[in-house]
Amino acid sequence: MGTLFTVAQYRMDSGDHMDGAWGWAMGAFMILAAIAVLALVVWLVRSTTASHSHPHAGLPGAAPAGETPWQILDRRLASGEITPEEHRERAAILRKD
Repeated sequence: MGTLFTVAQYRMDSGDHMDGAWGWAMGAFMILAAIAVLALVVWLVRSTTASHSHPHAGLPGAAPAGETPWQILDRRLASGEITPEEHRERAAILRKD
């Protein structure tokens, strides 16, 4: 970042390249470029971590968001994770609640 400001403030010997408005424009451009790079980094970090906000997201057998206990039980029976007997036992527990 310091290098950007050094380049923006650099003055040629002839004095006609970085004097006046061009010097200010170059300095403003460097600051805007640094802000844009910082915003891009923040956006990238947020977009990559947003998909991992749910602790079980993407795990095999993990319940989709908003799935009820009954839907989970039925899905596990349909996928073969549990037997029909286990399904009946767990359904009985759910009925008690």
